[in-house]
Amino acid sequence: MLLAALAGLVGCAARPEAPSLPEPGAARPISLSTPTSGEPSCDTGLRFRAGSTNAAMGLRVMAVELVNCGTQPLELNGYPQVKLLDENWQQLDVQILNGSGGISSVEGFDNPPQPIVVQPGESARSAFMWKNTNTSVEPPQIGIHVDVAAVPNGIYQPLPGAAAGKDHYIDLGSTGRLGVQAWHL
Repeated sequence: MLLAALAGLVGCAARPEAPSLPEPGAARPISLSTPTSGEPSCDTGLRFRAGSTNAAMGLRVMAVELVNCGTQPLELNGYPQVKLLDENWQQLDVQILNGSGGISSVEGFDNPPQPIVVQPGESARSAFMWKNTNTSVEPPQIGIHVDVAAVPNGIYQPLPGAAAGKDHYIDLGSTGRLGVQAWHL
């Protein structure tokens, strides 16, 4: 009887709307994988932050922010460079796609790169998109740690707040695909 009542409630639940791109720091922020005190250092002149993750029906969209904490303007015209790492800090064999790569349709996610200049103290934004879908008996691809660089051949840095062990992670399922939005202001 209880099972029938629960099934009825599930059938009446409202359908989640398609996700919009979250702003960094909005909604439910993802925890840090390693505790830090205050802001991460600015040794490279750049600081990265992960914002909230918006999840609906297996689709996840996570905001990413780059802060120019250096003294020189930063020119960008492309996509963040991303490495997903497992719990042992080993790089996962996954596809990192420029744009959505057909994962889903989210307004603005597939806009082409445009040249932008990020002045000292200003920030640029991007987002990651993935689906937690399992279509095989292969073990799921789970990114516990994330390293990101602003440009190709740039210096990779940990993305604070992007993953946090078993409770917060980039759970690609068996798809093995992560879409990356072009940098924008």
